[in-house]
Amino acid sequence: MLRYPCCLLLALMLATPLWAAPSKARGAVCVIKQQERVLLVQDRVSSRYSLTGGYIDPGETPPQAALRELFEETGLAGRIIAPLGRWQSADIFACQTLTPIVAQQGSGAVSLLHAPNRDGEVLSALLIPPSALPHELRRFPAQLDWLIPQLPRIPDSEVSWRTDFSAEANALHRQELPLIRQLQALLGPHNLWLQLANLAGSAPFMLLLVPLLLPLLGWQRALQLLFVMLWLSLLVQLTKMGIGWPRPFNFQPELALRAVSGFGMPSGHSATAMLGWGLLLGWAWPGRRWLAICLALLLASATGLARVWLGVHFISDVVAGMLLGLGLLLLFPWLQPLASRQLPWLLLASLAGVAAAVLQSPALAAIGILSLTLLLGSRYGVERSRRRPWLTGFVALAGCLLLGLLSASLPLLITSSLLILTGQGILYGLLGLWLSSGLWWLISLTDDHNRGATPRKEYNDY
Repeated sequence: MLRYPCCLLLALMLATPLWAAPSKARGAVCVIKQQERVLLVQDRVSSRYSLTGGYIDPGETPPQAALRELFEETGLAGRIIAPLGRWQSADIFACQTLTPIVAQQGSGAVSLLHAPNRDGEVLSALLIPPSALPHELRRFPAQLDWLIPQLPRIPDSEVSWRTDFSAEANALHRQELPLIRQLQALLGPHNLWLQLANLAGSAPFMLLLVPLLLPLLGWQRALQLLFVMLWLSLLVQLTKMGIGWPRPFNFQPELALRAVSGFGMPSGHSATAMLGWGLLLGWAWPGRRWLAICLALLLASATGLARVWLGVHFISDVVAGMLLGLGLLLLFPWLQPLASRQLPWLLLASLAGVAAAVLQSPALAAIGILSLTLLLGSRYGVERSRRRPWLTGFVALAGCLLLGLLSASLPLLITSSLLILTGQGILYGLLGLWLSSGLWWLISLTDDHNRGATPRKEYNDY
């Protein structure tokens, strides 16, 4: 009678080594230390700080991945000293830099001017004691608590302390940096009208205007606005990566009144304000196009001033952005008919997708996803009329706000940047489908109910 329990126990004992076998590490982390300070990088997606590290690529060993991530995120070459252990699914190594860390005296800000990923996943870097970092700013709070007892095992890396990093700026930027300091001293760190001017040129704000103005614009004009704005965003992102100029706070960290990632030239906010407001004002005053352009120039200048005041753009970045936006605004009469054709949308989505894959840019991926889903949704045969404009505007805005809230909450719920970016990509796709078809399908259901479900002819926009 004991035979079956004994056989089961024997099977469990034989299987135990298989269960107890350590799983393969999926990530690798480098710990760089200088006295009591540790090198931490601020993640672009969550705006929180963590050790340098990331996923292990196929064919890579954990030490190789740890050193690669250190270089990509900070521009620092290093060497492995010793393994510190496993934290969750990541191997953590004690590392030492081969060249001095360039850091700012007082703030502990680390120069990222030579970091390959300065336009991507990292906002900033700090040399800071782990215990001094507030809990809410820790991306993986338990990881730093685990690390603190291990610090005596890590050798110090050499640090070159500087007052700032402006010595590496080009001649034009060296001329502009004092002007930015003077502007911030004149206007102060808190200025409501400049914050509003900055908001007026942001891409999320322009996206929010689409459902708000949908009852007045109609779907065709809203689609035209989205079409040219997405082309502008693509051009801005490609130009930024092609030129690769830093932002003012990359040279003088104290100038940063707001944390942003990526390169500075040209200013996307200034370009967006110039083109977006130029189109909206031009539609509001169809007989006074040049007046609309002049007012758009004024609004774009206010947005540009705000970006300079925030320390995230040079004056030259703003001028270049305004010129790019003005160029597309002047070309709009020739671009307008393309918004109703499939091929230009496919070209936009394809270019953005290929560029995103090559350059590993989440911003370009978002442009490609939104373009593709707008195209696919617009092919759905549903009536898009303005018979019930305010209901249309309310429903459109509610859907966009819900998707925006979900996107903003992802970094608070998930620590993995990959999962956050994947979720945000899905939400961009849902946004495109919502604006181009979901919204109109929902409105059509209310129309059917009010008409007693009388059949209605549907049509495509293309």
